[in-house]
Order: sequence, then C-alpha cells, then structure tokens
Amino acid sequence: MIAAALAVAFAVAQLKPVGLTNPPSNGELSAPSEVNAILRRSCYDCHSNQTRWPWYSHVAPSSWMVLHDVERGRKEVNFSQWGGYYPRTRQRKLEWMRRALEDRVMPPESYTLMHPGARLSADDRARLQRWIETALTGNANGQSQ
Repeated sequence: MIAAALAVAFAVAQLKPVGLTNPPSNGELSAPSEVNAILRRSCYDCHSNQTRWPWYSHVAPSSWMVLHDVERGRKEVNFSQWGGYYPRTRQRKLEWMRRALEDRVMPPESYTLMHPGARLSADDRARLQRWIETALTGNANGQSQ
C-alpha cells in the first residue's frame, strides 16, 4: 500500500513542470583562455546562463533541487551577466569567488559527486586565485588580465 502511494506521488510530481531555462546573456565574462576553461568546466552549470541540464534535472523531485541550486548560483554570480554588473559589483563577486575558493566550498561536493570532472585541482585553484587577485588589484572591472 505504501509503495503504491509513493509511486502515485512520484508520478504526480512529474506533472509539475520546472523552468529549466538558459536566458540570453548580457555580456559574457572575458577571462584568459585557461581560466575560462576552468570556469566553464567547474562553475558554469550553476553560475551562468549556459547550464547543461542533466537527465536527473528533468525528474522530480531532483529537478526542484537542481533548479533551486542553479537559481541560487546565478543570483550569487552569473558569468553570463558579467558585462551588466557595475564595477563595484564585479569586485564584490570576485571577492566572493576568492573566499569560496579559500574555503573550498565551490564547487560543492554535492555537485562534484555527480560531475567529477568539475573538481578543481590544486593547479586550477591556484590559477583562479591568481586571476582573481590580478583582476582585483589591476583591473577594477574584473574583465581579463
């Protein structure tokens, strides 16, 4: 009886569509190619409008969690909207990225479990840290250095 109720609840949950969208970009981030490659591999699924929606993002209830994580990630920093940020906003977002790297909270372990290629190596972290520091000290808008 419980299994049947769970099966019905699962089936009904699939009827609630989720808005898995990739809105248009408003000025992509311009970064050196090696930095851009790291960001695209490890960050863009949650922090850009170029999200690759995996199969499980189309199956409730995981679709709700994925959508929530992507919406939250895009709100924190969206590399597809970088050109629309004010210079001070870019600086704050770079500072947030620096802290997230130092604290090793990005990319989150829950993401890298399903996407092991998104893990950041020590070299990846160092390269991103150097780019962030250069952008913060030498280029107020955080574009490329």
